[in-house]
Amino acid sequence: MPESEMLGTAVQQRWKTVVDFVQKNEVSDVSLFRNNVSVRLAGQIVSLAEPGALSNDEVQMMIAELAKDRPDLREQLAVRQRSIDFTTALYSRRFRVNIALTQGEPFASLRPLPDAPPVPSEVGFTSQIIKLVTSLNEGLILISGPTGSGKTTTIACLVEAINQTRQHKIVTIEDPIEFLFSGKQSEIIQREVGVDVESYSTGLREALRQNPDVIVVGEIRNAETAMVALQAAETGHLVIGSVHARSVVETVTRFVLLAAEKSSEEVRYIFGTAMRLIANQRLLRKRRGGRVVVREICVHAPKVESVILSGNEQELENYMLSGRDLGMIDFQTALRQVQSQLEPSEFQINARAR
Repeated sequence: MPESEMLGTAVQQRWKTVVDFVQKNEVSDVSLFRNNVSVRLAGQIVSLAEPGALSNDEVQMMIAELAKDRPDLREQLAVRQRSIDFTTALYSRRFRVNIALTQGEPFASLRPLPDAPPVPSEVGFTSQIIKLVTSLNEGLILISGPTGSGKTTTIACLVEAINQTRQHKIVTIEDPIEFLFSGKQSEIIQREVGVDVESYSTGLREALRQNPDVIVVGEIRNAETAMVALQAAETGHLVIGSVHARSVVETVTRFVLLAAEKSSEEVRYIFGTAMRLIANQRLLRKRRGGRVVVREICVHAPKVESVILSGNEQELENYMLSGRDLGMIDFQTALRQVQSQLEPSEFQINARAR
């Protein structure tokens, strides 16, 4: 056997070992860095190789294998020295992949993707909230939280709930596409940034000409995307998107600041009237392994709209405390509901954090 084929076989066998481990354990992330392959298992970093078992070159060959069918991305990484994001399948298991440079050398971060979109019971939404989402014909739904808090999974759950109950046309703009949907009641068109469309904002503007009922934006992170999302929500579409924020209150503040092209008062008016649901979430470690989502939820109501319009979004904390009949819940109440499941340190840290 030629040496190149032997090397290729060795790389593939290493990847098969990694995928087999992922399939048998609750692994949330895989990392390839220098001469090590590690995973995040129940929130903790665990090395899959004994010290010295892998060389730096062997790990680099494993990283190269990920993008072997995407010469466009390899050139982008080499020439522009920027990180690249894409999805790939290894031994029938799909992964979201990020490859970036550290001191001129590639390292890779992978997230295993489920075979199918999650159902509401898997992400912790109540039937009341799912019924609200599937009843909506227009407005803005925002899912917020830090990186790695499961925002994409939560959005996929909402899309699948609509897919199962409404005859809608759904257009998604994602970077990259993580969950693959099959149309049930709805028609779902999934577009990937960098492959099918230039950017989130471009995809949003194009979606407005594609006769959608629902538009899904993987991430709202700049002024143009925020403004077009508001425009779409204001003109009869249901828009679902994610924002990086640490709370419901911060989600409102960040969105208003992002959309600063217009006056603050105008943005607040559009946002306050268009907002239908904001959910902010964290994934916290459980006592016996795994993680559980803790989520605060704010639902549109006349008093909620009023405090957003007045710029007093700090008062939303009080309305989430008193709005249980509408499906609202504040973070501390949600945290106490799962206290018995959590690592004590996780509860203590997050109880102090807000």
